[in-house]
Amino acid sequence: MIVVMRPEAAEREIEAVIDVLVARDFDVHRSTGDLRTILGVVGTGIKEVEEVVRRMPGVEQVIRITKD
Repeated sequence: MIVVMRPEAAEREIEAVIDVLVARDFDVHRSTGDLRTILGVVGTGIKEVEEVVRRMPGVEQVIRITKD
């Protein structure tokens, strides 16, 4: 799964998303550019956490890479 954060996302919002994912045993790979941050998420059970992450402050888009 890829989580695209909004350009104006605060650091605390980014960290909150990472914390939720790490607490659920996902590996999170952060890439921070000049305009936005993208989180690459690897692990099992993505479907269960996808909607939770989608509704979090600062999240612009959630893209699932693999299909069910």
